Amino acid sequence: MRNLAAVAIASMLFGSVASAQMKVPQAPQSGSPVVIQPALQTQTEPSLESARRIPRAEAIKLVKEKKAIFVDVRPKESYDAGHIKGAISIPLSELIARLRELPPKKFIITYCA
Repeated sequence: MRNLAAVAIASMLFGSVASAQMKVPQAPQSGSPVVIQPALQTQTEPSLESARRIPRAEAIKLVKEKKAIFVDVRPKESYDAGHIKGAISIPLSELIARLRELPPKKFIITYCA
């Protein structure tokens, strides 16, 4: 279950980057033929916009109640420069490889700013 949640989070983050790089087809020039093609790929991963968002006060409450933890997904240098007290540093590029470091049965609250 924990692995599935982490993979879903990572998929949402990576999916948003991939969709941001998608090229939009150019409008045809006047007089040129128009070809309509079906989509080559359908997006099967949830978008970043679908990620559950919670207010700051709720996040702090969940952490204080020991129901959740903060995970700082910024690079280690940024974490070292300053982070939320008690947050675990797991850079996004290492998230999948370090899933076992996350405590079971707790909400994972990621942040990157």
